[in-house]
Amino acid sequence: MEELLPSLKGILKEAIDIKADALKLAISMTVKNNIDGVVAEPEEIIIMLKMYGGLREDIPMEIIIDNDAQNITLKFQKEEDFKKVEKIMETIWDNAVDLLVQVMEGDISRIKEIPNLDD
Repeated sequence: MEELLPSLKGILKEAIDIKADALKLAISMTVKNNIDGVVAEPEEIIIMLKMYGGLREDIPMEIIIDNDAQNITLKFQKEEDFKKVEKIMETIWDNAVDLLVQVMEGDISRIKEIPNLDD
């Protein structure tokens, strides 16, 4: 597993295409590899943003998941909220792998800091 970690960031970036549309205040994530079943649940997207993106507040957004197209769209009402999440998405996969490395080394301090996250 440890030998895979350095290339995991690149693998994630290639497997999931993230596009932001500032005019529509929307961010879409498309999974390129075929997944049988449910791509994600709306609650999982919020957890992902908190865990890997460092989101510390509740941001109103509409989460649309199309399992057939393997696409997740986040729609925002306010440009400010869109920009916060757009910034998070720029480094989400780097942060996810960094958190995994940290946990594998026995440090779970970042996980404990995640607000409103159930065990």
